Amino acid sequence: MSLKVLVDIIRDIEEFIEKLEKRKEELEELKEELLIYSDEEFMESIERGLKDFEEGRFRRCESFEEVDELFERL
Repeated sequence: MSLKVLVDIIRDIEEFIEKLEKRKEELEELKEELLIYSDEEFMESIERGLKDFEEGRFRRCESFEEVDELFERL
């Protein structure tokens, strides 16, 4: 086996390991998201917040100035 073939094999293995590391990170992110969305209390909180927003109980601020004005009124 020539030296070039060995170097190519090593490069292929390195590339494969890099892809595995990326996939591992993606899977960890997915796991975190699944854990968050499987939390019943969290999901109920989200649903309450959306309902309150739809019913106009919350004001959406589009800028820092609006946030400042809102806190000044409180």
